[in-house]
Amino acid sequence: MLKPFRSNQILNAVARCLDRVRLQRENYVLRYALRASSDRTFLRDNLVGQSAATLRVRETIARVARLPTSILLTGESGTGKEVAARSIHSLSDRADKPFVPVNCAAIPPDMIEAELFGHIKGAFTGADSGREGLFLYAHGGTLFLDEIGELPLPMQSKLLRVLEDRRVRPVGSEREVPVDLRFIFATNAELQQEVEKGRFRADLFYRLNVMQIRLPLLKDRGDDVQELATIFMSKLSVQPGMPPVPIDASVRAALASYDWPGNVRELRNLIERTLILGAFPDDFAGPRNNGQSAPADSLAELERRHILGVLKEVNGNREEAARRLGISRKTIDRKCALWDV
Repeated sequence: MLKPFRSNQILNAVARCLDRVRLQRENYVLRYALRASSDRTFLRDNLVGQSAATLRVRETIARVARLPTSILLTGESGTGKEVAARSIHSLSDRADKPFVPVNCAAIPPDMIEAELFGHIKGAFTGADSGREGLFLYAHGGTLFLDEIGELPLPMQSKLLRVLEDRRVRPVGSEREVPVDLRFIFATNAELQQEVEKGRFRADLFYRLNVMQIRLPLLKDRGDDVQELATIFMSKLSVQPGMPPVPIDASVRAALASYDWPGNVRELRNLIERTLILGAFPDDFAGPRNNGQSAPADSLAELERRHILGVLKEVNGNREEAARRLGISRKTIDRKCALWDV
């Protein structure tokens, strides 16, 4: 500012700076959310289905969404924990504020503190400029910490401090900054067992476990499987060159009898693969007899054929097969050992 200046010039300059910071935060949150959602396989902000298990979860979400309580979402991989978290946020009084998803397992342990807390210029090698962390970018809104069981022990104590004090200290700074956040946590691990094994802090576990919502397995959601398959087919087929594939009686029988170890994620991946191929894989299409669908194979045999079929498609690459199926590499290894392949 050049002197002499008027007070309105100062106020306008400050307002412009605040607007720029706000836009930087919003753009960063948007980029981060897009990056975090690049592999997302669920229907955003909506838990689909009318099964008793799904209705119970929706009822619980409706009861707790407007409360300030931190929430712990549990359940196997692929059951829709991020969908539940987004639903909680959209029903809360913070719905018009940022929703910032963070996958704790996807951030290198040596970078997670700077990612969450931010850092000042020169705080570490390569920190050529300062940056606010995700705690501050989610200020006023909801921070969703997925795979919280993978958070390194040193970071667990720092997270506990934030939960208690609602203040964060950027890496390299001596100044603490207040934050206003709603925390939602998610894990597919049994945190109580992790506490007993010394891999998760007991005090943090009790701080997180105020309100726990367990997401049901897809195999326990009855006709939700058919509804989800239909919706995925409709949503994904809008991509160019991917016309919808009919879901006939034999496919519906297979969908209903399959065990879905990868839950909703595996179902979504199956529909996407079907659209790419132009037909359901043979293990889900089923044999035909005079135009009538044959009785469905046993659940175990259907699962075996499906997993082995995907492995064949990827030339035996178990990591890629696990990604397509939406299950862990360990699950595939265990299944293949059982089948002696």
